[in-house]
Amino acid sequence: MEINGVGFKTADGEAGSSQSLAANFDTFLALLTTQLQNQDPLDPLDSEKFTEQLVQFSGVEQAITTNKKLDRLLDLQASNQLNGAISYIGRTAEFVSDKMLLSNGAAKISYGLDNAAAKTTINIVDTSGRVVRTVSGETGAGRHEFSWDGLDSNGSQLPDGVYNFSVIAVTADNETIDTVSAAFGEVTGVEIVDGAATLVMGDLGGVSFEQVFAIRERESEA
Repeated sequence: MEINGVGFKTADGEAGSSQSLAANFDTFLALLTTQLQNQDPLDPLDSEKFTEQLVQFSGVEQAITTNKKLDRLLDLQASNQLNGAISYIGRTAEFVSDKMLLSNGAAKISYGLDNAAAKTTINIVDTSGRVVRTVSGETGAGRHEFSWDGLDSNGSQLPDGVYNFSVIAVTADNETIDTVSAAFGEVTGVEIVDGAATLVMGDLGGVSFEQVFAIRERESEA
């Protein structure tokens, strides 16, 4: 009796989880016990194959142990990140985004230009996809800020809420210049997403630390 077909893959062909490895290892032990009990005394199990099987599945046992330790390390790391990020609650974050929050009739964004532009256009778009305001922005290379008063192109006050925006900068030859846009928002909470601490920015949603440019004390309202 040969012990074959005890795989290390899930049904879709990808590597299984720690639970899958553990299940396979338990299956192997059961099959090994049965094999030893039922082997033909006149034709015992080939020692070389037997050793090879033991070595193979000892690797599975080590993988199970390693996965458990890694899981504990990841949980500890996430917990440490969460504890450290709690101090950001109530502060203002500047982060990469194409959304901004109009609150009390005011909103602010920032953007950076790789090179000086001949023209910079900022388009503000509502949730239906309609451009509600188009303004000209600063054209110099580097970082700039823009404050929006919540008025549309007709001068009417728009309701508070989340709006999309885009910054388009072009040269005199109408070639596009690379830009980076960012929004400002108050950190209202912290949560773990996919094993990493994420800042919750109220209606703007979650923001990973990779998106954050700066954390400042909460800005006073105008």
